[in-house]
Amino acid sequence: MKATLITLLAISVLALTGCQTRVAIDPTTNQAQTANYSAGAFFAPLDAPVNDIFMVAIREMDEMGYFRTGELHTDEASTIYARKIGDQKITVRIAVDDRKEPEAQSRVAIRIGAFGDLPESQAIFARIRDAL
Repeated sequence: MKATLITLLAISVLALTGCQTRVAIDPTTNQAQTANYSAGAFFAPLDAPVNDIFMVAIREMDEMGYFRTGELHTDEASTIYARKIGDQKITVRIAVDDRKEPEAQSRVAIRIGAFGDLPESQAIFARIRDAL
């Protein structure tokens, strides 16, 4: 019984932390840009300064009908906290891209709810990217 429990725990930890999926950001525009979806969070690069992305993100999230509950600013990142219908937490983190991907100054991470929501994360990111 103990071995089975440890095995199930190990599999669940690997599934949550090790699975990484490459996804198209907006397949309807025929752009080749892709992002990563890992452990319920959506990660994508953007070629704009953190402050510019932040200002666009709050405006777009307000237009999408989300209720912003807070913001957190540091030297290298800004985080927006919001809620949607059903009281699911939305977190949008915009940080300086330390991985130095080509054509990227910043990296955006979006998480919706406890387990993530890929289609809605893609929609939020597409609105932010298009508004820039």
